[in-house]
Amino acid sequence: MPTLLSLLPGDIPGLRVIILGGEACPAALAERWCRPGRRIFNSYGPTEATVVATMAEVEPGKPVTIGRPIPNYVCHVVDDFIQPVAPGATGELLIGGPGVAAGYLGRPDLTAEKFIPNPWDTDGSAPVLYRSGDAVAIDGNGDITFHGRIDDQVKIRGFRVELGEIEARLAALPGVNQAAVSLRTDDGIERLVATILPEAGAVIEGGALKEGLRAQLPAYMVPSHYLVVDELPRLISGKLNRKALKDLPLDLSVGGGEQEEPATTTEAALLEAARRVFPGQVIAFEADFFLDLGGHSLLAAKFVSAVRETPELASLTLNEIYSARTLRAMGALLDLRAPAAGAKPADLSFDPPTLRRRFLCGLAQAVAMPFILALTTAPWLGVFISYMLLSGEDASFFTEMSTLMLTYAVINVGTISASIALKWVILGRTKPGRHKLWGPYYFRWWLAQRVVSVAHIKWFQGTPIMSIYLRLLGARVGSDCVLAEMEAGAFDLVTIGNGVAIGGKTRLANAEAVGDELVIGPIVIGDDAYIGTSCMLSDGVVIETGGEVGDLTSIAAGTRIGRYEHWDGSPGRKVGMVDEAALPEAAHAGFGRKLALTCLYGLMLVVLPPISLLPIFPAFFIFERLSDYFAGGEYATILPLLAWPTAMALIAVTVLLIAVVRWSVLPVVTAGSYSIYGGFYVRKWIVALATELMLETLSSLYATVYMRLWYRLMGAKIGKDAEISCNLAGRYDLTDIGPGCFIADEVVLGDECVRRGWMVLEPVKTEARVFVGNDAVVPPGAVIPTGALIGIKSRPPANEQMSPGDTWFGNPPFKLPVRQRFDDVGADWTFAPPLWRRVWRAVFEAFAVSLPTALFITFGIMTVDLLAPSILARDYAIVLPLFVAASVAISFSLALSSVAVKWLMMGVYRPTAKPMWSWWALRTEAVAVMYWGLAGKVLLDHLRGTPFLPWFLWLYGCRFGSGVFMDTTDITEFDCIDVGDFCAINSLSALQTHLYEDRVMKVGRVKLGTGVTVGSGSTVLYDTDVGDFARVGKLTIIMKGEGLPAHSQWEGAPAQSARGEL
Repeated sequence: MPTLLSLLPGDIPGLRVIILGGEACPAALAERWCRPGRRIFNSYGPTEATVVATMAEVEPGKPVTIGRPIPNYVCHVVDDFIQPVAPGATGELLIGGPGVAAGYLGRPDLTAEKFIPNPWDTDGSAPVLYRSGDAVAIDGNGDITFHGRIDDQVKIRGFRVELGEIEARLAALPGVNQAAVSLRTDDGIERLVATILPEAGAVIEGGALKEGLRAQLPAYMVPSHYLVVDELPRLISGKLNRKALKDLPLDLSVGGGEQEEPATTTEAALLEAARRVFPGQVIAFEADFFLDLGGHSLLAAKFVSAVRETPELASLTLNEIYSARTLRAMGALLDLRAPAAGAKPADLSFDPPTLRRRFLCGLAQAVAMPFILALTTAPWLGVFISYMLLSGEDASFFTEMSTLMLTYAVINVGTISASIALKWVILGRTKPGRHKLWGPYYFRWWLAQRVVSVAHIKWFQGTPIMSIYLRLLGARVGSDCVLAEMEAGAFDLVTIGNGVAIGGKTRLANAEAVGDELVIGPIVIGDDAYIGTSCMLSDGVVIETGGEVGDLTSIAAGTRIGRYEHWDGSPGRKVGMVDEAALPEAAHAGFGRKLALTCLYGLMLVVLPPISLLPIFPAFFIFERLSDYFAGGEYATILPLLAWPTAMALIAVTVLLIAVVRWSVLPVVTAGSYSIYGGFYVRKWIVALATELMLETLSSLYATVYMRLWYRLMGAKIGKDAEISCNLAGRYDLTDIGPGCFIADEVVLGDECVRRGWMVLEPVKTEARVFVGNDAVVPPGAVIPTGALIGIKSRPPANEQMSPGDTWFGNPPFKLPVRQRFDDVGADWTFAPPLWRRVWRAVFEAFAVSLPTALFITFGIMTVDLLAPSILARDYAIVLPLFVAASVAISFSLALSSVAVKWLMMGVYRPTAKPMWSWWALRTEAVAVMYWGLAGKVLLDHLRGTPFLPWFLWLYGCRFGSGVFMDTTDITEFDCIDVGDFCAINSLSALQTHLYEDRVMKVGRVKLGTGVTVGSGSTVLYDTDVGDFARVGKLTIIMKGEGLPAHSQWEGAPAQSARGEL
């Protein structure tokens, strides 16, 4: 063994042949023992391959390798998916040949994992390959270079590190006999620690060793601590005991150097904060926070939170840590903008709404709620009742279905018309200004919002019907506008000029709760303006002619965007001017064609929406027939039992039907520019609407194994084991998602760009193992390289700026040098689960996906049976109140079912980290499906802006204080939510208690203090603590581990001090 050879004090001249094996041979040892006339062989082979499988001759001046396979043996170097790697790339060594064992005695599970069939065996000489677990590469000469155990390859600060390489460089430094390096975690900080066995009489100085390594290795490979020992810990076999290395106390370290004294009071405060994050370390003021000190994204957030505890330094942002990198540079930035002497700290506190005001508003909302629930339940429950009135014994199935679809269309048109009329009766035209939260005007505004939300505005997007609908609500909308799905606090205070294009998921946030007030204002969008995807526009915003707002951009209240100015980022800033000459000529069509297209869209909006009830309609027909064969008690018993398999079958039929629509209507989608007045645009819209309708009913398909199967059926290229949870909206042919990717909820992937009447489609591609976070926007034409991560509510940079393994966050996007990683979990729990886990997940998700539909069927049929006597007797005076009561009962029953599922399946959520293929992660995903499918859509969405939403969420385990205004239902790990008194959490915002990076679900707590305001579209990540009366602006991200001081204001992604009052 090389270790035993290194213990010999001097050369043995008569030694002619040396055969090494059992452990890696350091290059320095080889150089020491190579002599003319002496041959040294380096052998390699695990016991499972009968000791030796490869051999190389060691020669002076040449790299030490393990050579090539000995006769009759074969070797392959593969990646995690058992695919060959490129020459020079590192992978796992597989060994085959007659000496390979048949397996482990009495261990069939381990045998199946380590001894695999040989896919390259053509002659039967090596039918089985042994997975060695060793990391190797094939060099330019065809020899195998050994890089240690895969388990010994560690990742620190985002970089893969080979401990053996560091050890070899250390062993070559003066005074070092042997060296061992380990990655250990102390006080929550990952650090490389070198353990040194010195030569006899040598004095080891850690600083000298560090400088010696800096000259040879990247900064992230240089250990931060150096332990000197009299003997390296070893196993009985004589091999190094790496586990024991991690147990050595750090107080044995030497050569840490003296702590430099701070030059200013700012540097002193920064040093104190850094010591809390990096305890026990000497912190140089010029040391790189990430590469030298060992920081990562979570430690950066903790550091900035510690700094903000000093009020004068509270403006420090995460962006500045990533850009400045050293304490000295951070101190200089802070000193430049130091607050003026005597400046008073902001006081954002307010007098809380009185209990009387909140009680009266809540009472009025409680009275209105049954009618809101009846209005939202009417389209599907009304169809069931209509069936009782319209169906006959002699009617065929298709006749009944046609009648019901026509009835459904009439009910939809009726409810939409009623919602528009009720809006004007309840509120009239919205009054701009500042209104008391929970006051009389707030109640009227809230009721109008809930009534208007009955209409499915998504259905109208991209058509002239959208403009007509907004005009009916009071908006001033010009001609030739292309308006995608969007929300507004007050549509009747919005003015949209001619030829305007607005991208999907945009919110015109001109009505927002701030403190104890509802702030309402107008928004004006001029002619030929363009607003990208997922944008936020505040009250008082004016966009002049041709103004352009990029994707994921937040425009602050009162901002004026000049003619043809281009604004981008969160917070939004002017970044340039629109090149008018580069814009295409506007697409044109005659009045007759426009009118014909409007009529066609209207017809499709009548014909297509019944698709959303296909998983429910036929079930009613089936069970109505079955009721004739069973007595009342038997029927009540068998109904829930049969509803579940019926739901599964109908879901499968619906999915297949949408695929038929896709291939019939839009068989080919190619990149290019298409007029919005052309047939291709109309056909793509039909397919996108059909998909949207299906996913409204079957939203439980998201993030399941069935989603990728269905997308493949629709024509998208979805790689093996890719996880996808977003709507591709008809762009299937242009989507290429690589193997092992994770596309999270609500991601906008390659959404079409529509400007001046032209729809531009481009392909979008994610290579292997890409992670795209919630609500991120990946623009058309983007190619995300292998292993890259795009953060939540973030946008990738230009393709040429990205490299494999990059992490990009925010808008404008910036590259994180290091992020916290969770990739130390075995591949069988993340990227390569065994077959039994795959089968179990598929079975479990089949039941989880179908349960909401099964319950809809069950409750719907039970309700119709309850109403049947009164309906058949034409006793409509009883039917109407019974219908309202049934709507309330169904809504609460479904929601309470999801509460029961949460407690039965998960109990209490606590901070944890679980791999994606664990039973825990599978269960919590099912709870999320039930929460949204059973509670969110049917009840909780309608409780937004009432005192009842926090109360209902309390049933799940959330903690809410008094008087909380909550206009969002985006919550998952309920018990990890702690919201103080009188907080205001606005629409489309999220208290996100988990992230799924590296296919490991990391769960933590979110805490909001008293009186906190969270703006529309903002996300507060886990392990955060937001101080009392702090304000978080629109489209802002509070990073995990970040803390915000009380009475402070923040905006942007990531958060930075607000430029003005929010």
